[in-house]
Amino acid sequence: MVTLRRNGAGSQHSVQTRAVVTGDKGENAMRWTVSSVRNAGRRAVVLGIGLALIGLTSSGASAQQSNSQAPTLQGVWYVQVTIRDCATGAALAPVVNSLVTFAAGGTLHESVGNGGFAPGQRSDGHGTWTHKGGQTYDQRFVSMINFSTSPGPGPGFEAGWIKVHHTVNVIDADHTESVGTNTFYRLNGQVYRSGCSTATGTRFE
Repeated sequence: MVTLRRNGAGSQHSVQTRAVVTGDKGENAMRWTVSSVRNAGRRAVVLGIGLALIGLTSSGASAQQSNSQAPTLQGVWYVQVTIRDCATGAALAPVVNSLVTFAAGGTLHESVGNGGFAPGQRSDGHGTWTHKGGQTYDQRFVSMINFSTSPGPGPGFEAGWIKVHHTVNVIDADHTESVGTNTFYRLNGQVYRSGCSTATGTRFE
């Protein structure tokens, strides 16, 4: 800063001075400026986090909506089972009709029409189902064989139980296809027969 001063002789000369900000007002101004910068930075960080959370929420909602729209195995199905030769795939017996309910939580209940069993010989099936990924599910159930029958029109069965394990593919919202095995056990737990089967399912509405 330059100031003109007049000396005793009447002439003028310049004097260079510096303006120095002192006192509480200057310190308060500096503090206000630093505080404003910090607050602006904090607001930018909070805004960035908020936008990121909104993006994650939107992505999660889209994924949940997509999953909810995908066909699921849960529900009641009319199932037709074909007993097959494990080596050739040839059908060995007429189609067996059954109803299968896949309940929420992963349990299932199966009720078979006949399947070559004597009346009251085979109990309903009880088991579990799990999602393996995509449209593929794993189904397992056990059914009691209450008494033995000799071979006749059918193969004959011994008292014990049968385990059925199938891999189920959901073709669309109302149709399934599956393939798997059937294993028969005596009361002492010894396996006496095993075989293969396929099945098709139609959703009951």
